Amino acid sequence: MRNVAKRLPLFESAKRQALKTLCVRRFEAGRWVRAPQSFERDELADREAVRARFGGGRYEVIARDGRQIVGRTRFVLDGASRPLRDEPPPAALSQGDDVLRAFATAAGERYALVFRLLNQGLDVVEIVERTGIEPQVVRGIFEEWMTPLAVARDRIEARVRELAKKEHVSLEREWELSWSH
Repeated sequence: MRNVAKRLPLFESAKRQALKTLCVRRFEAGRWVRAPQSFERDELADREAVRARFGGGRYEVIARDGRQIVGRTRFVLDGASRPLRDEPPPAALSQGDDVLRAFATAAGERYALVFRLLNQGLDVVEIVERTGIEPQVVRGIFEEWMTPLAVARDRIEARVRELAKKEHVSLEREWELSWSH
């Protein structure tokens, strides 16, 4: 049987005439996360339009007539959630990518998300506000993002040479001590 509730309009017709913009929020990880863009009243006519755009989840849609709130509705939609921000859909995965995806970690996905947002020009504060990731984690990822790969490679190679030199000196001392007896 089809779920009729998802076809319900977000607001009754009298309120729809007064409203100009809609703000969508979804409850994630214990707090409400707002979609960065606002929508015109005709863009999200019913719950199915919200599902088509953002997937499942616990939602709140706030209607405004410009500056004032004229309506608010909350509802739950089943299904997997999609990002609240506008992003191109993920590229189709080949069979080999499925294997790689199975081994992906939450930390790796977090790094990829922060890198993507940094590449879009967002600063650390905006990323923390949008994603809810701890500031110290975002700051660490930011510092890594700022380090050019060539510089990191040079640092690593210099450290390897330094350790090798210490090991060589240590071996020379050990050899000298063994012959001095």
